[in-house]
Amino acid sequence: MDKCNPAPTQEYANSGQQAPTNADLTTPSTNRIDPGRQTGASEANEVDTPPKGPKFTYYQKATFASAVLANLANYMAFSIISVFYPINAEGRGVSQTVIGLVFSAFSLSAGIGSPIWGKTIPIVGARFVFLAGTFVTGCCSILFGSIAAMPTKETFTGFSLAIRLLGGLGSSACLTASAACVAYAFPENVGTAVSTVEMMGGLSCAIGPAIGGLLYDAGGFELPFFVLGAVVLVVNFINFFLLPEQGTKNEESGSLIRVLRIPAMWVALASTALAAVAFSVLNPTLSIHLKRLDFTVIQISLIFFGWGLAYAMATVIWGAVADATKATRIMMVMGAFGTAVFYLLLGPSPLLKIPSTKLVAILAIPFGAAMMALISIPPIVDMFDSAVWYGIPNNLGLSSIISGLWNGGVSVGLFAGPLLGGQLADRYGFAILSTVIAGCCLVVMIFICLFGVWEYQCGKGRRIPSSRLEAEANSTEDERRPLAATE
Repeated sequence: MDKCNPAPTQEYANSGQQAPTNADLTTPSTNRIDPGRQTGASEANEVDTPPKGPKFTYYQKATFASAVLANLANYMAFSIISVFYPINAEGRGVSQTVIGLVFSAFSLSAGIGSPIWGKTIPIVGARFVFLAGTFVTGCCSILFGSIAAMPTKETFTGFSLAIRLLGGLGSSACLTASAACVAYAFPENVGTAVSTVEMMGGLSCAIGPAIGGLLYDAGGFELPFFVLGAVVLVVNFINFFLLPEQGTKNEESGSLIRVLRIPAMWVALASTALAAVAFSVLNPTLSIHLKRLDFTVIQISLIFFGWGLAYAMATVIWGAVADATKATRIMMVMGAFGTAVFYLLLGPSPLLKIPSTKLVAILAIPFGAAMMALISIPPIVDMFDSAVWYGIPNNLGLSSIISGLWNGGVSVGLFAGPLLGGQLADRYGFAILSTVIAGCCLVVMIFICLFGVWEYQCGKGRRIPSSRLEAEANSTEDERRPLAATE
C-alpha cells in the first residue's frame, strides 16, 4: 500500500461502505448527523449530508440568525468603552498604563476562557453556554455603568478590572458557542458562515463607539452601559426561543490534546494571533499618528469607520474563497505578505526612506484591513480540514474545540496588540512600531511556507498523519485505522 494513502478507517470497514478517497479527505467530512435532521423528521426521511443549493433547513436559519444577533449585541457592548472610559478614568487619576490593563483584561480572560468553553460545550450543551455567556455579558455591561458611583480611585479601578475580566469570560462563552454552532450547522461552508457572522461583529464594533458617544452625551457615563446591556439581555431573551438544540444526545467532547498535537493547528493559530495583533496594535496608536498628519477628529473617525468596514466586507469575501478553493495556506501567505507591505507603507518604515503623507495613509488603511482579514478567516477553515484529515470525526465536539482555539488565538492577539503597540510607539515611535509588525508578518509568512513544504513532501495536496497520532487513533475502536493494508 502507498504510504502516502492512509488505510481506510475501521468505521468504513465495519459498515461495508467505500472508504473516502484522497479528494474526499481534503474537505470536512459530512458523515455525521445532519443538523437539518433536528426538525422532527422521521428516520426514513433523514439524510446524512447537509442540504445542497440555496435551500437551508429551519435549524440552519435559526442557528445563523441567533449567532448574528448575539455577535452584534456582544461586540457593540464590548466596543463602547473606548469612547469615554479613558477620559473618566483619567479624571479620577488612573494612569494610562492601568487604563490599558483595563482594556486588555477583557481579551486576557477571553483568551483563557475560549479553549475551556470549547472543551465544555459538548458536555453541558452549546445552547446553554451560548445563552449563559450572553446573559453574563449583558449583566456585566450594566454593572460597568455602575462603577461611576465608586467613591475612590482604588475601588473604581478594582471594579473596572473585575467586571472586565468577568465580561471577557461571558463574551468568550457566547462567541465560542456561536462559532461552534455555525460551523456545525454549515459543515461544507464553514468559512463563509463564520466569516459572515464575523462581519456582523466587525460592523457592530464600527458603529458601537458612535452609539456609545451619543448616549454618553445624552445621559452621562451610566446610560450607554445600561442601554446596551439591556439590548444584550433582550437579544438573549429572543435567542432563548429562537436557538435550536445543538448536536445529538450522544455527543462526545472533543480531545483538545489530540487536536493540538496536529502540527497544522499551530500554523493556523499563529496566523490567527498575528491577524489580531496586527489589527489591535493600531487601537492606541493610529489616531495619534493620523493627528500628526493633520487629520481632523472627524476625518480620523471616518478613517476608523472605513477601516472596520473594509475588514468586515473582506472577511465574507475571503471566507467564500477559502470554502471554494481550499487554498488556505496560499491565502494566509498572501495575507501575511500584504499586511507586511501595509505596515511598511503606513509607518512609513525607515527602510523605505519615503515621506509620511495623508494620501498613503488613506490608501493603505483599507488595503491593510483586507489583508488582515486574509490571515484571520482562512485559518479556521484550515483547522477543520486538517483535523478531519487526521481522522478526527467532524462533529459538535470538533467544532467546539476548534472554535475555542480560534477565538482563543484572536483574544491572545487582542490582548498583546495594544500593550505591544503602546510600548513600542512610546519608546521608539510609530515608524519603528510599523517596521517591527511588518517583520513579524514576514516571519510568520516564511514559517507557513516552510511548514507547507514539509507537510506536502509526500505529494501534492497529501497530508500524512504522524505515527503518534495514528497510534492514538487506534486506541478508539470506532475511529481505528488498520496498521496493515487490507488486500
